[in-house]
Amino acid sequence: MRFTIPLVIIGLIGGVSYAVVAEQGKQRLPHADTPVQTVVAQAEPVPMPQPSAAPVPQGPKVDETALRYFAQQGDTERMNREIERLRALYPNWEPPADPLAQDFSPDRDILRMWELFNAGDYAGTRAAIVARQATDPSFEPTPDLLKELNLAEAQVKLRNASDVGEHQIVITVAANTPELLTCERIDNLWRLADAFVATDADDRAIDAYKYILTNCTSAEERLSTIQKAKAHFDIAQLSPLFELEKKDANGVGEFEPLRLDLARAAIASSLEVGGVPVSPADVAFFERSINEQSSAEDLRLFGFYKLERARPNEARRLFEQALEKDPSEASAQALAAALLQLRDYRVAEEILAPYSDLSDEMSAMYLDAVAAVLSLEPRVSLDSDALGRMVDAISSTRNANAAQEMGWYAYGFDQVTTAIEWFTLSLRWQPDLEKAAYGLLVASNAAGDLNTVQAIKAQWGNRSERIAAFPRVVDGSRPDTQTAPVQDVVAKPVAARPAATPSSAPRTAASGTSGSGGGGSRSCQNPVPAASLSPGAALSQAWCLMGLNRPAQAAEAFARALQSSAAATRSDAAYGQSLAYMRMGLPDNAAVAAASAPLPSARAVELEIGIMTQKAQTAYAAGDYVKAIEYLNLRGQYAPERNDLLTLRAWSYYHMKLYREARRIFKAVAATGFGDASEGLRLSEQALMIY
Repeated sequence: MRFTIPLVIIGLIGGVSYAVVAEQGKQRLPHADTPVQTVVAQAEPVPMPQPSAAPVPQGPKVDETALRYFAQQGDTERMNREIERLRALYPNWEPPADPLAQDFSPDRDILRMWELFNAGDYAGTRAAIVARQATDPSFEPTPDLLKELNLAEAQVKLRNASDVGEHQIVITVAANTPELLTCERIDNLWRLADAFVATDADDRAIDAYKYILTNCTSAEERLSTIQKAKAHFDIAQLSPLFELEKKDANGVGEFEPLRLDLARAAIASSLEVGGVPVSPADVAFFERSINEQSSAEDLRLFGFYKLERARPNEARRLFEQALEKDPSEASAQALAAALLQLRDYRVAEEILAPYSDLSDEMSAMYLDAVAAVLSLEPRVSLDSDALGRMVDAISSTRNANAAQEMGWYAYGFDQVTTAIEWFTLSLRWQPDLEKAAYGLLVASNAAGDLNTVQAIKAQWGNRSERIAAFPRVVDGSRPDTQTAPVQDVVAKPVAARPAATPSSAPRTAASGTSGSGGGGSRSCQNPVPAASLSPGAALSQAWCLMGLNRPAQAAEAFARALQSSAAATRSDAAYGQSLAYMRMGLPDNAAVAAASAPLPSARAVELEIGIMTQKAQTAYAAGDYVKAIEYLNLRGQYAPERNDLLTLRAWSYYHMKLYREARRIFKAVAATGFGDASEGLRLSEQALMIY
């Protein structure tokens, strides 16, 4: 069906309105050559004399070249239009019974013009017309040829302008040539809509799309139209277009695939930090769709949607279906995330084990599950296969956190020597891991190794409250020392498999494990492994842990948040992780964390000041006074030195035997009433022999 753009659309195009009548094919009225005869009862008619037949005058010669050409080309529509045109010009003319008959000598020039036109050589067509008129001034090309030529040239201009982004030219050409805006030339309508969007005329673009969906019938082109509109507009703006959707005999809408795409995109977007909540209608539509015919990808997406809304049981069901359809790394990871939130750590470990060496991310998640299993209270009895693969995974990845959890697991079964070996190995792999240091302290104390106890307290006392306070209980962190069966339930680090499995596991109150990061609910008091959370949820848990002064666990949660695709989330996570490391007394780690994502300048300066402060203090404590001064100088680029740092600088000079510099600073600080500087001033003056 052929449509011309309606007046309401043309009026939107610009400048001038055009009154356009849709071409539906004009029907010529019959000639009124014969009057209507009325039959009346009457007497026998009287014969009337008949006039002699007059000769029929010869009409003008009709040029049928275009008509015959269209017939030869099989272009019935143009042929019929040409017949109507010729009848209007020559009322007594009748079309040939067989337009394909060979009894016609065509005008070769006109045929050539049509051939050039159909080949797309519009300039050549114009040149042929001019050449013919040069030899025959009375020659006029057929109106159909001129009309089609004008339209073709206008269409070329419109498309060229569209291709190079000259949107106003597109709109102007469309306004001047509304015949281009038909369903048969739907590409022009799409380009016009694009031009409206590019010139911020969204309402006009919507009207153009509505015109197509109201008048054009091609299912493929209608779907393409709504897809093009989707690229420009949100779901609310698309609503009037969806109202024009056609449904089949079964009530299925033609735009169902697109509705599914939109619902899928809305759900995915809602999972991002700061994402817009998805509408209940989209959720219901998506859920109905996956219940009818689901892909593993859609099942995983909807599972994460449920997981994000604290519905892990529903998420687990969806992820199990996804894993059944697609036993891939992605499906296993998704199911494990739900299992970790449900505290079903043993099943999570079993699900992840076959995939643990496929990627760094899967390995990390598997080790999180391992650590969670090992930290369960009461201690669970693990078979040799499960414990063996855990030992292998920990050893091959040199994962310090899982190693210290294995240490606590061994300690829980009174295998103190094995526990010491695991804690020692954990500290070898990560020397700054406070949990391992505390575990080694507890296990060494149980073994009666007081030298190791004192060494750990001396090394860690200024960085860990519970280590400094040991053996006094701090926040329930001291493990219970009740007797457990003496059985080798845990493999030593050098072994590949455990020697035996206990018949029963004692209940212990080993809170050394509670500092390990194990847990499994949304509560920050008992957090789930960070790998099981979305980046946004991990960020929230991390800040909550910071509020509870649990920086080690917070650092792990911040690391998960750093995997977000949202820049703002990564920035917050980098800032938080850097603060966590500083709170743990690990300025080098804090510096690395601060560089892991772009930070606002104020936060970057704040962290730099804190990091340089800690580095200066650490260097001074290690006796590296030159480094301490260097770090203080770097810090001085961002903020003035406090009295305590000025005093630290002065003591550094003192130990470097720069007594005059030390005395000058001690004297200035002591004048402010800062008591710690007085002793330094006295010793500096004594060293200079100034009394």
